[in-house]
Amino acid sequence: MSFCSDVKNELISIRPGQCCKPSYIYGFMLFGRSFSIKKISLQTGNQNVAREYADIIKHTYKAQVDITVGGSVRPTYKAEVKSEGDRLKILALIDFGISETVIDRTLFVRECCLPSFIRGAFLACGNINNPEKEYRAEFSVKNEELADDFNSLLLSLGIIMKKTKRGKATILYTKDSGMIEDLLTIMGDTVRTLDMMDTKIMKSVKNNINRARNCDNANISKTVEASIKQRRAIEFFEKTDRLYSLPQELLEVAVLRRDNPEATLKELCKISPTPISLSGMNHRLKRIMEIYEKESH
Repeated sequence: MSFCSDVKNELISIRPGQCCKPSYIYGFMLFGRSFSIKKISLQTGNQNVAREYADIIKHTYKAQVDITVGGSVRPTYKAEVKSEGDRLKILALIDFGISETVIDRTLFVRECCLPSFIRGAFLACGNINNPEKEYRAEFSVKNEELADDFNSLLLSLGIIMKKTKRGKATILYTKDSGMIEDLLTIMGDTVRTLDMMDTKIMKSVKNNINRARNCDNANISKTVEASIKQRRAIEFFEKTDRLYSLPQELLEVAVLRRDNPEATLKELCKISPTPISLSGMNHRLKRIMEIYEKESH
């Protein structure tokens, strides 16, 4: 199973609250293949996404959704509301507008509703690469007007995307690992966010350590393992806005480790702005890990 499939399956498992459900459905349908009186459909390579689309429409609007499978090499699943009567019923029951180019923001009544909308949009047209190979997340949007409106909405949350064309579709994408982590966090997939942090830290540490001379493999492994754990803890504090709540002496060490992921304890002591012994540095890092273990579970 691909990294993208793992992300989408995790997002499907997050059930929207009552206030967020209209936003989730709206994102799903608006960013599907078609969303109009003539056609309501979704095309995807993920069977679970097709089932989720069909199930949520069936349960919410009591409408029939047919799923067909095509594709000779890779299966493609098409979920479609074929009955015109069902399409009319859906459009009559929903509270938002049916424009395919402008997002109706009146649905986002609470702060939690917008992430649900983005989650639905990602399930419908999003893709994310395995971070071990390449940092890239994208939304393939059917028309440029909708893409531009969606881009401004993402920007309001601090997610900066670039724009390109692929055939008739407009692609909003980012190759920035931090942006991808933030996007995953907004949508609710904190598991994959932490996985990405681990991958990024591993790459950074290995790249720097491999440049060093006369280091044996055992020492490299120990440094990598310790640094990954410490950086993961510090990333957690940053993502949850707790970093600057740490005591001053721990904050200073946390920032040192964050900015110098490949450094040994001895090197951290040398570059510390305040004098500190090797045992003192080790003790403070252990205290940071203890706080992380307590607050992350």
